[in-house]
This record gives sequence, structure tokens and C-alpha cells, in this order.
Amino acid sequence: MFAETKPSLDASSFTGFLLGCISLYRYHQLRISRTLAEGTEGKGHVADAFTRPSPKLPSSSSSSSTSHAKQRCDRCDPPDFTVLPCIRNRRSVFPSGYLKDPPPLDDRIIQSLLDAALWGPFHGKCFAGHQHPAKFVVLGKQGMVDMQRMTLEYYDKNWREVGGFGSHVCGIGSECTTEEEQYKAWRKMTEDEITGRWGPCSHMIAIIMRRQSGPRRLPEWEEAAAVAAATQNMHIQSTKFPQLACYWSSWHDAARDSNEMRAFLDMEEEDKCMGFFIVAQVKPISTKDRRKRDKSLMAVEWRP
Repeated sequence: MFAETKPSLDASSFTGFLLGCISLYRYHQLRISRTLAEGTEGKGHVADAFTRPSPKLPSSSSSSSTSHAKQRCDRCDPPDFTVLPCIRNRRSVFPSGYLKDPPPLDDRIIQSLLDAALWGPFHGKCFAGHQHPAKFVVLGKQGMVDMQRMTLEYYDKNWREVGGFGSHVCGIGSECTTEEEQYKAWRKMTEDEITGRWGPCSHMIAIIMRRQSGPRRLPEWEEAAAVAAATQNMHIQSTKFPQLACYWSSWHDAARDSNEMRAFLDMEEEDKCMGFFIVAQVKPISTKDRRKRDKSLMAVEWRP
């Protein structure tokens, strides 16, 4: 119906088309050259297909560049598998190592120990209305004396039933062979400790497990473990203050578990006193650590 026609391209049209291609090629070549120049100066991005400029070294005046360089170096460093210093430096310091006339201890230090205790694990946080099972009663100078006096009063009333004071308190060659003589020797030694052994202490922190700290009754072992973990956190936090000398004392067990102690610490019927966290200040001692923690001391089994 219609005649078929074919497009024709004369010489002048072809020449114009060729010149256009050359111009377009030169335009793109110029853009590539400018991009390469900008990339070398750190102002732009250059495709890897062309070239990768050498990175500029960070200048001392550029904090952000230094930070990025440090991050790159940190990623290159091998991982550190050593025990954290705060855990490694935790140690129990007993009364023989206490400074006799220490300066007053800032209450904020004690509060920081209690703050650390709060970050220990406990199961009750999974349930609404539960508090941490630990209760801490911080005893100052007078409170410590009152607690020790209460301990002596308890044994004065119950020493016959309690027993077990041992002849060793009387000394070698002593004539205190009867149970009553043994108790009297133990009592004198314990009373002298109020101003002697425990005199340098700044605080004794009673460690109490609240048997039920919320509406849900949890297994007792979980509550006791949570209180122990909180106490360990206090001990670890104490390494932040080099002057501190701390240890966890189980105290005199019969008095610790008595109704008298329960009333003194305002405990509920099923609560348990787990001892006292002793806080004092340490004597200037050698920095050499003689403690040993050989891996053979702990049983470990790996299973695939």
C-alpha cells in the first residue's frame, strides 16, 4: 500500500554525528580527570575501576581523623582475654592489715559499694512488684559496738547450749579446763576485739537475704545466690579505692542466726543474715601479690 523507504545519511550529516561523539567523549574524559583530582585531595569518591588514592595521614589538629585512625588500629589489635583488673585485684584484707587510726571515710565511698551491689543479677526483676532480695544495714562506729555487745549478751545467756568454744582460747598450759572457764576466756577475747581487732573498722555492712521480696515466692537458693552476687559486686567496686580493706565475715554463727540479731537488724521471720561486709582502711603494705589462682583449683569440663 505504501512504498518502502530507507533512511539515507549524506556526508555532511555523518561528519556532524562524528564530531558530536568526539565532543561527548572529551566531556566525559574531563569529568573523570576532575573527579580523580578531587578524590586525591580527600573531597570526593573515586570508583575503584579507575584508581584508589593513597589515604592521607591524620593531622594532629584533626580530632575526628585521629579518632577514626584509632578505631582502625583497635580493630587490628588482637583481642584481650585476660581477667579484668577490678576482678583480679579483688582481695580479702583481714584485721591484721588494717590501719589503726585511719582518717574518716567518705560516706560516698560506701554508697558507691551499695550502688554496685544493685547491679548484681536477681531473678525477681522478671516479675512485677519484686525488689532485690538483698537488704544491707550499714553500721557506723556506734552501730558496730552495739551489735558486738548484743552478740556478747546472746552468748552470756546461751553459752551452755551453744558450746564449742574450745580450750585453745585459754592458751597453752592454762588451767581453764572446764567449759565455763573456756567460755569466760573466749568472752574476754571477744570483748577485747571491740576496741582491738574491730576498732579500726569504719563500717560493718550487715548482709541480709530477704526470703520474699515480692508477691511471687522464688526458690531460696536463687535469692541467696543473688545476695552473694550483690556482695561480690561490692567487693569488686572496692578495688576502685586503693585505701580500702574489705572482707566478708560470716560472724559468730549462733549469734548471727539468733532472734536477737533478727530484732537488731529489723529482719522478717524468714530472712537470713549472711554475715557482715567489713570496711576498713589498709596499712601501707608491699604491692607484691602473693595470692595464687592456679587453674587446677577449679573443676572445668568442656563438652562439644
